[in-house]
Parts: sequence; structure tokens; C-alpha cells
Amino acid sequence: MPTPTDHEALSARLAEVQNAKVEEWVRLVRYSSTVPVSVERSLSWRLTRPVRLAQTAALVYRRDGANRFWSTVFYRLRRLVTRK
Repeated sequence: MPTPTDHEALSARLAEVQNAKVEEWVRLVRYSSTVPVSVERSLSWRLTRPVRLAQTAALVYRRDGANRFWSTVFYRLRRLVTRK
């Protein structure tokens, strides 16, 4: 049976690995024009999609105004509908 020290070490290692994966995804999304299929198919990517869309919409609204905001919303909705 693992000791409390083993548990702490394993928890720290798990957190380190998870953070490295998240950092890799952020780097891929930020600095590449497309998102790799393996990232797009991951559960966390699919679960956070509404949040990412809302953040993008809020940024566009603040930066470019209401007309550009609605254009972006309609564009994203069309992409969602036509995506396989």
C-alpha cells in the first residue's frame, strides 16, 4: 500500500504531466493555424469548446463592435453545423 509520501509524489507527478499537456495544447493553438486532430478529439478540448467560443465572441465584441461580433457568431455557427 502506498504511503502518504508516495501518494504526494504521485499526485505531484500527475499534476506536472497534466500541466505539460495543457501547455502543449495552448502552444499548439496559439502558434499554429490549425489544431491537431488528436487535440480536437480529446475530451477536455470538446468540453471547453463553449468557453473558448464565448471568450472569442467577447473579445471580438469589445475590440470590433456589435456588427463584427454577430458576423463571427454566425460564421462559427455555420462551421459547427457543417463540421463532421
